Amino acid sequence: MDKQKNLFIGTIALVLLSCAGWYFMYFSDLNNSLGNMSNSYNQLKSEKSKYTQIKNKFPSIEKEWTELKEELTTLINKIPTDGQFDNVTKMLFSLMENNKLVIDNFNPSLAPLDEKQIIVPETQEILIVEKYPIDVELRGSFIDFGNFLDQLSFTNYYLTISNIQISQNPYNEGEQKISFISYIYTKNSANDMGLIQNNQGAASSTSNANNNESSIDKASAAITDEQIVLEAIQKTGATSIIDIVKIVKYIKEKTGKDIDQSFAVSLLEKKLKDL
Repeated sequence: MDKQKNLFIGTIALVLLSCAGWYFMYFSDLNNSLGNMSNSYNQLKSEKSKYTQIKNKFPSIEKEWTELKEELTTLINKIPTDGQFDNVTKMLFSLMENNKLVIDNFNPSLAPLDEKQIIVPETQEILIVEKYPIDVELRGSFIDFGNFLDQLSFTNYYLTISNIQISQNPYNEGEQKISFISYIYTKNSANDMGLIQNNQGAASSTSNANNNESSIDKASAAITDEQIVLEAIQKTGATSIIDIVKIVKYIKEKTGKDIDQSFAVSLLEKKLKDL
């Protein structure tokens, strides 16, 4: 009887131990897997929330991008080509005269101060944008200068002004001496620039073949700077002091010489007085 009882108790104990072992071995792993799955779920839920927030921002980001693209396109359209450089300088010069400002110095640089590459959003065309400084010295009133700046912002060309300095004119009460640097920006297609560089040798040969077009091309080294400037004035059809940019550029292209701009201005002024 005691033997059967002990056997029964042993069997029950073995079953309980087996159940306990099975529980700890199986359910423990299951519980760990459930914990890992819960953590992954919470992480995915958090990431989903972030992506939802980003998705909700897409319309505003797209709108801002469209506005920036339109502003860039408008700005590019206001930048003149290299061939319009003279037109821009004339416009700037005339705008100052129209606002009753006396121009003491107007000195455009023929060499770019800076050069950047930009990409047109719609066409993906690469443009070379060059920045040319113009040193300007004026005399006039605050009101007239303010009107000039206001009208400058509404022109068809993109120009900027910096380093504005204003002082009282000691020789005329109520008149100010004003100096600043204006920057003209020009654009050219990168492809066109490449063609120009590749064809420089051919262009040089063509230029040499057309020496009969101008005596400057024939014997620039044998004539004086005065003769070169006077002939350039005639060839460019200069009618005002603002055409000095065209004259100096013409001489540079035809002879490769850097004529002193002040010297060229004095000859042009003398020529205009004789007309």
